Amino acid sequence: MKGRGVKKIEIRDSIRGKFILSYLAVALIVVGFVIVFVYLNSGQSLMSLVVEQETAALKASVLAYYQEYGTLEGFWMANRGFSGPGGGPPPDEGPDMHGDFRAGNLRGLCGLVDAEGKVILPLDGAGPGETVPEEFLKYAIEVEAGGRTIARIVPERKREFKLSSEEELYLNRMTKAVALAGLSGAALAIFLGVLISSGILKPIRRLTLASKALAAGDLSQNVEITSKDELGQLTETFNRMSADLARVDSQRKRLTADITHDLSTPLQIISGYIEMVEDETIQLTPQRIRIIKTELDHLRRLVSDLTTLSQAEGGGLTLQPEPIQPAELLDQLYSTYQPIAAGQGVTMRFADGGGAPLTADPGRLRQTIQNLVENALRYTPRGGEITLSLQTEAGRVKIAVTDTGSGIDPADIPYVFDRFYRVDPARDANAGKMGLGLSICRALTVVQGGTIAVRSAGKGKGTTFELSFPADRRSAGERKLYGE
Repeated sequence: MKGRGVKKIEIRDSIRGKFILSYLAVALIVVGFVIVFVYLNSGQSLMSLVVEQETAALKASVLAYYQEYGTLEGFWMANRGFSGPGGGPPPDEGPDMHGDFRAGNLRGLCGLVDAEGKVILPLDGAGPGETVPEEFLKYAIEVEAGGRTIARIVPERKREFKLSSEEELYLNRMTKAVALAGLSGAALAIFLGVLISSGILKPIRRLTLASKALAAGDLSQNVEITSKDELGQLTETFNRMSADLARVDSQRKRLTADITHDLSTPLQIISGYIEMVEDETIQLTPQRIRIIKTELDHLRRLVSDLTTLSQAEGGGLTLQPEPIQPAELLDQLYSTYQPIAAGQGVTMRFADGGGAPLTADPGRLRQTIQNLVENALRYTPRGGEITLSLQTEAGRVKIAVTDTGSGIDPADIPYVFDRFYRVDPARDANAGKMGLGLSICRALTVVQGGTIAVRSAGKGKGTTFELSFPADRRSAGERKLYGE
């Protein structure tokens, strides 16, 4: 008993079981509705047929009686199984005037009135000779002889009757046939439910197994895509997630190694000098102090970059936005870096296409552009060119740093703003770079309501980094009014 209960829970709680139960429930509901519908409609149709047959029989009886006697007087008595003398009207005594004893196969389902609306056969409680309202004759069927209406047949509105045994048998057989067909449909629905659920659940089971493996640390999971429907899209998304996790894990491992290297190298140098000074092996000279200071600056810069990036992405960075003229800021940066570029044999230009004022933290914006310029100087060979450009387009201020340097492979472009991602790890590591510069640029830009994008035609074809900020449409007078 206990085992059976567990089995029921498993079936109910599994997707396959839910599929099967859903198909079964739908099938049974449909079958029930069909049976009820067919039963009611078959019964009604059969009753309508019976009424039509009685109407036809009554019409034939009326015409035959009229052709024989030339009148419908005495017709009622004839259809009660007796008639008065000469077919005349019935005597006062005898069966009830409203009785419904009929001859032949008539069941009393129809009344009969003459052309003037007087009752011949009882109708909805109206006896022979009484006149019925016109509303009773709304659905009457006219009986004509010699080109004129001699009577009207009126189906009873309140008459209830039972079907004959043959009719009941026919109706029951019809209902059983429909029920059998419905149950067969339900069985087919269950079979299809099992079949379809198996097909649907197969990729889900593969995803489940892959997810468990992924959770256990195996990031190399890739599930076969067998369809283009929602399950196929889900599988594709899972594969992308798995690939991203593998890439992030690889970056994390590389980060750990890089941080260890970048921290250990200056620490070893500093601790080595300190130990030798303590042992009086060497004396501190200005040159040795400069070396120690350089290594300390490297450590300080690394910690500062990590702190800035964490604060910017975590919403803890303090900004001091104010209206600024981007042209003035770019001109200052151009003046600062142009001599450095010239010393490296690189031509540097400033293309001022007109920039509207914008609201930003000047220090953080400067830091962002500086990182981009220094990045361009690092990868632009002697004889190359770096261009600072400024323009206002569609209500946005766009600042671009373009170089003719080593360029970026299209496969690397989606990842250049990721933490610790380096296009050329060996070159960057030798230069003492951790791969945080572009991540900081993106974080500082986004936190100020801007966007950053990168374009490159490929290796050796140069790179363009573009910052975009909403232009400040307020005039200088408006900003002064609000104390900005």
